[in-house]
Amino acid sequence: SGPQGSRLITACFGLQVHPGEPPFDLELFYVKYRNFSYLHCKWATMEELEKDPRIAQKIKRFRNKQAQMKHIFTEPDEDLFNPDYVEVDRILEVAHTKDAETGEEVTHYLVKWCSLPYEESTWELEEDVDPAKVKEFESLQVLPEIKHVERPASDSWQKLEKSREYKNSNQLREYQLEGMNWLLFNWYNRKNCILADEMGLGKTIQSITFLSEIFLRGIHGPFLIIAPLSTITNWEREFRTWTEMNAIVYHGSQISRQMIQQYEMVYRDAQGNPLSGVFKFHVVITTFEMILADCPELKKIHWSCVIIDEAHRLKNRNCKLLEGLKLMALEHKVLLTGTPLQNSVEELFSLLNFLEPSQFPSETAFLEEFGDLKTEEQVKKLQSILKPMMLRRLKDDVEKNLAPKQETIIEVELTNIQKKYYRAILEKNFSFLTKGANQHNMPNLINTMMELRKCCNHPYLINGAEEKILEDFRKTHSPDAPDFQLQAMIQAAGKLVLIDKLLPKLIAGGHKVLIFSQMVRCLDILEDYLIQRRYTYERIDGRVRGNLRQAAIDRFCKPDSDRFVFLLCTRAGGLGINLTAADTCIIFDSDWNPQNDLQVTIG
Repeated sequence: SGPQGSRLITACFGLQVHPGEPPFDLELFYVKYRNFSYLHCKWATMEELEKDPRIAQKIKRFRNKQAQMKHIFTEPDEDLFNPDYVEVDRILEVAHTKDAETGEEVTHYLVKWCSLPYEESTWELEEDVDPAKVKEFESLQVLPEIKHVERPASDSWQKLEKSREYKNSNQLREYQLEGMNWLLFNWYNRKNCILADEMGLGKTIQSITFLSEIFLRGIHGPFLIIAPLSTITNWEREFRTWTEMNAIVYHGSQISRQMIQQYEMVYRDAQGNPLSGVFKFHVVITTFEMILADCPELKKIHWSCVIIDEAHRLKNRNCKLLEGLKLMALEHKVLLTGTPLQNSVEELFSLLNFLEPSQFPSETAFLEEFGDLKTEEQVKKLQSILKPMMLRRLKDDVEKNLAPKQETIIEVELTNIQKKYYRAILEKNFSFLTKGANQHNMPNLINTMMELRKCCNHPYLINGAEEKILEDFRKTHSPDAPDFQLQAMIQAAGKLVLIDKLLPKLIAGGHKVLIFSQMVRCLDILEDYLIQRRYTYERIDGRVRGNLRQAAIDRFCKPDSDRFVFLLCTRAGGLGINLTAADTCIIFDSDWNPQNDLQVTIG
């Protein structure tokens, strides 16, 4: 029958006002009850809700949030909450009980909901659960036959001449089939390798179909995928789209991880003890953070194959991530990176030493041989070593039908305000700058450089500047004008003046735009600008959690989406996020490392 009014309220996210007897209108609040799923949200009067002792604070919070939202969009989202929250993701457990009154058997399922963590799973009646998901759950309860299959001999490898038809009639493109064959060849030959295709060529798909081929040869895992948080949902989705393998995401709070261990990882006997030698899952998808957090349950498992996405995260020889990985039992290793050599040969050695420690044992010897790559001979020798273990294709080589990328660098003049602050920063730090770069002076130079960067992006990023700029702006503009704050913000920065001219043209032309910035506070200013100009947008930075990231991406990419701009932090947004709905990319401020800008423009 659903929860009653006496339950505790978790959240309130809707309000209806029905005209009543003057002077009273009847207010109905749309509420979610604690320990009940979003299926059981309902409209309730204040009277019904008063049984929750903290309802007054919750309603106050809700009203404040509503007031803020009014400034953002004229039309509120028609959905009161993310519709994913009532979609069954996975069923974890079944319970049969008898109805006390009728004596009939009642079946409940423990449901993990889409886009919500495991800890928010709830027990639901059979009639409220998608029958296809019940079928999926039941098939996973059948204990598979325990048999150990050895990796086939290297001479039994055969090239697949044409793509299989995978789940949902999916097929690989010609170059993806070549990549998958290459991965499989290395697996047969016990050679760890790096798939280093340029971004946007489908390294995820090639890796998933490669694991699918191993699966078809009777080795049903366990496989491990380690990837940045922002790409986790995409990995899970592609596994479901392309294969029948059971892929689980191992991430989240301690409670969520305990639930994954309890329900998703192992089979248990009648007494509830885990059965050894057989796993419920075929694939675990996890994040770098989980490896760093030293999860013993992942370290206990002997992994048949590990695939590390965005593997340039391993470039630092002494990073804790590498130490954590070296403690794991990894039979076959595949690294995925669109940028294998970013800064130095040392970084490349770090990857090679992790892949093949016996072939590349000494950093000193490696650097002596290739250290500066100054001679043609050194370059050729390094290429000959890398050739068998690294495959790299560029878009131009394989995708002839892709529209060419047009890149325009627009040099923007600083506004008078910016020039004033720029000069002030230089003068204030003049003594440091004249000393030049040395060990003691380096932090001062870097700080000065950061302040100058902030000034070039937007002077509001400099502490105390916003108030001073607004004060000066009042002298020449009426503070009562409705767009006073907006105009002050735009006219303070050359880049924002340009953006303000660009966006009307882009929206008129039906374009969808990504705007990247290095600085989260810079995104705050851009977000403020978009709100005041009433442009619809989404935003991802390092503070946005994985499931909310994917929801934002989906809202932006769906065919009838009204979202015009996507604000992204270069580091959070550049890692393997699929935003193919956009056709225009504005890099608001360039990275020191051009590879990071390439990562976002190409991908």
